[in-house]
Amino acid sequence: MEQPTPTLEPRAFNYTRLILIAVLGVLMVVFYFTNLADYFTWDTLKAQRDQWRTMIEANWSMAIAVFTILSIALMSLSLPVGSALSLAAGALFDMWMGVLLITIASAIGSALAFLISRYLLRDFVRHWFGRWLGPVLRGFDRDGSRYLLMLRLSPVVPFFAVNAAMGLTGMRLRNFFLVTVVGMLPSCFLYVMVGTQIMKINSPRDIISTKLIVLLSLLALTPFLFGWIMRRVRKPEPAPVESH
Repeated sequence: MEQPTPTLEPRAFNYTRLILIAVLGVLMVVFYFTNLADYFTWDTLKAQRDQWRTMIEANWSMAIAVFTILSIALMSLSLPVGSALSLAAGALFDMWMGVLLITIASAIGSALAFLISRYLLRDFVRHWFGRWLGPVLRGFDRDGSRYLLMLRLSPVVPFFAVNAAMGLTGMRLRNFFLVTVVGMLPSCFLYVMVGTQIMKINSPRDIISTKLIVLLSLLALTPFLFGWIMRRVRKPEPAPVESH
């Protein structure tokens, strides 16, 4: 059973929290104000793909560790890099290894972002994701984990915003982690598959069409459809009216 949604009251700061927040701030500055962000563009990945794959094949274990740790770190900061990292996983590690690595990184990174939002950056998240919080809190109160599953399955809801917003709900970390793993698998497969074709196509739009996005959006509604069916099945029959 999920915990009730906590009251979003500002929390008192202490030195440990200030240090951790400062570290997170430095990491974000490094990402945005160095050329690190440029490595996550489609054109750069396509141009460097063969060179990077040669380096990866020569240092296979090290490359897997570096890619996984880097992906976890970036996703834990709630940076909008999930799709780019999934494409990179497919381009650099091929289909099945790419899916495995990005699934592990996404799940752990999301859990860390969830905890950072809940315990360190609550006021920041409430300010920057304010337009998301109202619907998320109401949806969670109404449907619990099923609401998170819908958000994860939907291709139009930003992955990083879900992590931050759900940290302000009463969801348990274990439930968040398990639902995240299940809900993100379709999109992970899709983006990694596109990444494996990077040398054959000019843009992800060549594969990720409007029709496909609509189909994935319909898939996101299946948890609610299932819940509605179960409520109908379990609905008690009205008691017979006794005649006098």
